[in-house]
Amino acid sequence: MTTAPNTDANDPRIGLDSRRIAITIVAAVIFLVTWIGAGLLEVKAQDSYVSSPGPSLLRLALIAVSGAAAITIARGLRPIPRSVFIVITVFLCAVEALKSIFTIDTFGADSGVLADNPALTTALGAVSFIVAVAFPIVVALALAAVTAQLVPVAEAAAPAVIRRRSRAAAIGLFAATGIVFLVWLLRTMFVDAMFLFEYGDAVNALGAAVGPVSAIAALRVIAEARSLPADEPAVGPALSGTTPRSARTLAFVVIACGLHLCWESTILAIGYPPASTLGYSGWVVSMFGLVLGSLVLAVRTLNCAPTGDIAPTAEAG
Repeated sequence: MTTAPNTDANDPRIGLDSRRIAITIVAAVIFLVTWIGAGLLEVKAQDSYVSSPGPSLLRLALIAVSGAAAITIARGLRPIPRSVFIVITVFLCAVEALKSIFTIDTFGADSGVLADNPALTTALGAVSFIVAVAFPIVVALALAAVTAQLVPVAEAAAPAVIRRRSRAAAIGLFAATGIVFLVWLLRTMFVDAMFLFEYGDAVNALGAAVGPVSAIAALRVIAEARSLPADEPAVGPALSGTTPRSARTLAFVVIACGLHLCWESTILAIGYPPASTLGYSGWVVSMFGLVLGSLVLAVRTLNCAPTGDIAPTAEAG
């Protein structure tokens, strides 16, 4: 008598469990808050009216927390990508920490120190640009890869639950799209409305924050739908037991654009100029990337839900 092969060992539907995905989502929210907080303190520390190193010291702490949150997100990656991600994260956080330390050291110094060192000023600007653009993108890549992992078969929700979750995630994506696009449209139509310019960035920041969180939820719903038994595949072009690459790409676009747009809009909302050298062009690209990506991902999420309940197993005998 031959022993039946252990198919569970190669089952692609054995993936990220509910506890690990909960930790990942919490880490993503912590990263969003601390990274934006570090950006706010960066521009505050550069304000000519600030005369103490407090903002830079607090920024050091926020950078450390955001780096720890990013590494926590990467725990769900495979060993080699995880190691590469940790190295990149540590490098970017170290660069930002050195910037804060340098800012602390310049307090009380002659105001002409930086003016007499154009090479140093250029280097700091280049470093700020690289970190501001690269870090959210790297974290968005890790989030999309981790969230797209399938769930264990035993934890896969019923089709009715998946349908309900898909609607909730799609509503969040539609809400983020509506908020960001409506503010942009009102600003375009009513140029003289000062209220829109004073408070529009705060509303934009809120919509941009809703986008990445909803994208994570949407990708998780798609992954769970693909984790259903093979005889009950989810609707869509991808096979059951796999997460569509299109969904991962869309989630990455929404997360990356949402992080950047939320960061820039928050800084603008409190009265500071954009902290990134991407300037207005980067703001526009992030806005349209968030809007278009959220719309397509919302439709993709609604279409992923199973159309019928799993039939009950017939009783033996």
